[in-house]
Amino acid sequence: MNIDRDRREAALGWLVRVNDPEFEGWDEFTAWLEADSANAGAFHALGQSEAEMRPLVEQAQIRPAAPPERRRLALVAGVAAFAAAITAVIAPGLMPVDYSTAPGEIRVVSLGGKDRLVMNGSTKLALSGWNRRDVHLENGQALLELRDPAKGKIAVTSGDLKLVDVGTVFEVTRDAGETRVIVSEGAVVADPDGAKLRLGAGQKLDAKDGASVLQAEAADVASVGAFQRGQLTYIDEPVNHVVADLSRSTGLDISADAAISAQRFTGTLSVADVRRDPKSLGPLVGVSIKQTGKAWKLGGRT
Repeated sequence: MNIDRDRREAALGWLVRVNDPEFEGWDEFTAWLEADSANAGAFHALGQSEAEMRPLVEQAQIRPAAPPERRRLALVAGVAAFAAAITAVIAPGLMPVDYSTAPGEIRVVSLGGKDRLVMNGSTKLALSGWNRRDVHLENGQALLELRDPAKGKIAVTSGDLKLVDVGTVFEVTRDAGETRVIVSEGAVVADPDGAKLRLGAGQKLDAKDGASVLQAEAADVASVGAFQRGQLTYIDEPVNHVVADLSRSTGLDISADAAISAQRFTGTLSVADVRRDPKSLGPLVGVSIKQTGKAWKLGGRT
């Protein structure tokens, strides 16, 4: 976490004061924490461990040095008092926040500064961690535009796949135990604790849960975030991916027969055109299409 100098000095001052067994300014301290979430963040960062706090307390030299045994006991007591005083301030900031979209809905979520996350329809995810920089994608499609280096890295978890950005724009899609990642700017690292696969601009990754090997492939960067413009662009993409994206973006119940789900499709589809006339999808993809009630199903070749 980046902390500006003035805020760090203020946090250090409070850190030393609350470690004084005779400290009584809890109301003032709480008011400082609540005045700006960054204040609580700075204090939390400095007080992460006893090992980190001790040299800071000694460096401040606000009160005469005490014997090592006494200093250590006072520090522990201060930490306990601190934890009790600010649990109500810090704990809510660490709780996950859930976000979801209805079919056909697009939602923009600010991640602070210039960073933002754009959700396509039928998407469910949660933001957690300090400053909400941990994204858990349960299902659906999300575009991440991370252009503010001062805000720190974003970690995305989709199924058993973890992604960490390296200052970038990328799209993550999750359907039925499979995660798709496409990078248009910068890079992301897939499985940073294991395979450490780096995906650069113009590369994609299709990974099923439990996969033992992760492999990068070439991708069309024009497809990243195209759902925002009402378009879906593909190069040699399986039909089952196409229909899943169409269902999210149009809000229609569209599926494909198992016999053609692995068939490949290259082209650009207009979300508005398909929504207006689902029958037009058949000739565009080169297969038959059948309507049953409000559902549409792609079948064999025309």
